[in-house]
Amino acid sequence: MAHRLHLVRGPDDTIAYDVIREQSCEPGARVSVVLLPGAADPVGAVTVELYRLIEGKAGDAGAGQAISHHRLLELIFEADSVVAW
Repeated sequence: MAHRLHLVRGPDDTIAYDVIREQSCEPGARVSVVLLPGAADPVGAVTVELYRLIEGKAGDAGAGQAISHHRLLELIFEADSVVAW
């Protein structure tokens, strides 16, 4: 199963989330999203692995599981494709 990783950095990425939702509906798809600093929480339902890169306190994370830069690099190398929005 192909693993697609999306790095979202903008405060309003509706086009990105449209693409992410479409990919997550594909049979056998594994789609991960990392919200980078400055990215807003996703609008609407997103059924993917959702992470937020944190800088500072984990309590400031918002939506998604808080991850470190080290974990971000692991996700990048695990993925078959990486898209930065």
